[in-house]
Amino acid sequence: MAARSWALGKRGVALVLASALLLGAAGCAGAEPGSLPSASALSSVGASEPGTTPGPTPTSGPAAMAAACRPTDQDRYVYHPARLQVLAACLRVTGTVAFIREEADGDLHIGLALDAPYEHLVVAANQGAERGDLVIEPVCELRVTQADAIATCAADRDPLRGLPRLGEHVWMEGRYVADLQHGGWRELHPLYRWGALP
Repeated sequence: MAARSWALGKRGVALVLASALLLGAAGCAGAEPGSLPSASALSSVGASEPGTTPGPTPTSGPAAMAAACRPTDQDRYVYHPARLQVLAACLRVTGTVAFIREEADGDLHIGLALDAPYEHLVVAANQGAERGDLVIEPVCELRVTQADAIATCAADRDPLRGLPRLGEHVWMEGRYVADLQHGGWRELHPLYRWGALP
């Protein structure tokens, strides 16, 4: 089965690549403000190749343009997942880290001031405490003091490490959700991976 899926030949590969480029261009250029990005737009223009581990080292190159956003095991360590309405299984955005706040559930709230192509991903509920920024939540990063989150985070043996610094320009990938306990503000929750940008 695997051998058949790779046996496209030169013409088949060319058609697949051409289709992917056309779909990607349409997804990025044709998005209406306030609309959810299409599946073809889940890899962002100008973002870096994520590699296998998150970290502050920037990467670049042609492969970065086609990098696919893909979930990790961190979904399993979101406590009470029903409070989050999933809008996209995996989404990549770029922006600048505007604030970092520690939470009692062991998560961090990273406020990402989105670059212009992604500003439509936040809603009115992101104002106030979140300052109009997209909330990015790497889970189980801290000591948990919130009773209903302790067991969930205790099971997470490989949380992300080496997170971005305040003021850093970054790309980030995560599950794009509406947090129903906070008025539906938009988040990447959990954060899957990230990298620095110039």
